[in-house]
Amino acid sequence: ALEDAARRELLEETGYQAGQLQRLTVVGSSPGLTNETITFFLATELQKVAAGGGDDSEDITVHEVPIDGIDDWLSSAQMDARLVDARVYAGLYFLRSANE
Repeated sequence: ALEDAARRELLEETGYQAGQLQRLTVVGSSPGLTNETITFFLATELQKVAAGGGDDSEDITVHEVPIDGIDDWLSSAQMDARLVDARVYAGLYFLRSANE
C-alpha cells in the first residue's frame, strides 16, 4: 500500500516515524514520457527514532529545517549552487495549500 511505502521511506531516509499520514495529492513525474506517479503525504505526530540517511546504496544527507525557516534555507541552497529536488518545492506548495 502507498501509505506503508511512505512510512517506510520516511523512516529509512529521515529517521522519523509518523503517527499520522494524510494523502495530499497525486502528480505525474514526467507526463508524456511515463505514467509514473508521485503521491504526496503530510506526515504528522513525528518522532525521531533513527539516524536516517537511506540504506547502504544511497548517499542521503538529512537537513532538518524548521518550516518557518525553509524559504531562507532554500534561497541559501540556490545561492550555494546546491541542487534541491523539485519535489521539495512541490511538497511545500501542497503543504501550504493544505494549511490554508
